[in-house]
Amino acid sequence: MGSGVSPVDVNELDEVRTIEEGFKKAYSGDLKGTVEAVDKLKGFALQLIHLDVNAENELDIKALIISIGDIARVSAEMKMEQACSVSGRVLGDIALEAASQKREPVAIKALSIVGSLALEFAGKGLDAAARNAAESLGTCGKGSSRMKMETMISLSEVYLMQVSLISIEKGLHKAGIAAIGYLGEIGIASAKQAIETSTLEAAVILEDLGNTAVSENNESYAKAVIEALENLGTEVSQGGMKNVLVQIAWSLEMIRYLLWIEA
Repeated sequence: MGSGVSPVDVNELDEVRTIEEGFKKAYSGDLKGTVEAVDKLKGFALQLIHLDVNAENELDIKALIISIGDIARVSAEMKMEQACSVSGRVLGDIALEAASQKREPVAIKALSIVGSLALEFAGKGLDAAARNAAESLGTCGKGSSRMKMETMISLSEVYLMQVSLISIEKGLHKAGIAAIGYLGEIGIASAKQAIETSTLEAAVILEDLGNTAVSENNESYAKAVIEALENLGTEVSQGGMKNVLVQIAWSLEMIRYLLWIEA
């Protein structure tokens, strides 16, 4: 190594090489190599999150996050669902670590890419990959509830709603049922922290999903929504969110009625 090369330059070169290797492995359909590259990129991102905050540091982290997302998109084209799933999990881990370090712009960027990947996976009919991305969204949403980061909670809920709608349309049972369940869990986590807006948002989204499921004559999704709302209602009843409890009661009544008239 030349004496004029700093440790920072070495790290940046290593990052670039790993990104190139990740794309190469993904395009060649090498599952093991792709996963190893994505995990290494995660390590770089987590290291950077703990360094001093400045514009260059933030750009570096976001570049790593974007690269992980792009490698996941190549993996989706190659039908490597396991690599897609690992990328979604890794980005979720980065989002939560950034949130825990008060790096909200970085956390939101990572979460947004998880959400967009979940929608792409669902759109391509990759049920298992979409389900795992939905799990990452659910984990981020619940973690954000504990940290009372309402922007991230709301983002998680909206992406899960969209994943659910695409899953209902395309008949992706694993992803759709999981997304509905995680929406309910985010609502419960928000209720535990007395975050009324996020709890109410979860309830309203679940009602809309239940109505959609009934209109599509999909009883399994409608029943998943009912279960999620019942669990959410149980938690909300322990606190003082009367408006949310009324919303949940109305939603359950409406979905059950629609199911009855469709039967």
